[in-house]
Amino acid sequence: MRRWAAALGGTALVVAAWGTALVTPDDAEAERPFSVPVEIGDRGEGRNLAVTVTGIRAADAATIDGWDAEGPWLIVDLEAAAVQSDLRATLSHATLSVDGRTYRASERPPDSMFRSELAVGVPRSGSIAFELPEEALGDDVAVLSLGLEADPRLDSLIEVHFEPSTLDRIEEAELMSSGWAR
Repeated sequence: MRRWAAALGGTALVVAAWGTALVTPDDAEAERPFSVPVEIGDRGEGRNLAVTVTGIRAADAATIDGWDAEGPWLIVDLEAAAVQSDLRATLSHATLSVDGRTYRASERPPDSMFRSELAVGVPRSGSIAFELPEEALGDDVAVLSLGLEADPRLDSLIEVHFEPSTLDRIEEAELMSSGWAR
């Protein structure tokens, strides 16, 4: 009887170890950012970032303060503020994922909310621009991700899901100048 009990106990331990191995996340999954999904117009709040995307526009050209550039552009108007601390509170992560490809916000516009410093409780408003290939404005669902760290692992990301094809496309879009909101 003892042999059966030992064999049964050993089998139970092997099954438990196998089950534990199946449910343990791999390194990539364990470091995944904490997604905060929001709709356009709603405020999303992460670890040290609060963002309201006030509008998204598609355009054939972008302009601000005498600067202009041709090409398909996606302009994101937003308000952002730090929540807990001014220390390293910079909007350093702005990406757009469409159809398995990820695009980073353009650094070309001279005045952009991308990489702007934020203050606690005092929102800044402005625009972020994405220069995209034509196919990125198609029927696929796009995910706009905004965060404080260029590498967002183990941090929060504010995410807006939308369909670029539903946006009215205009000939030229003026970016909002960055400044203190309200």
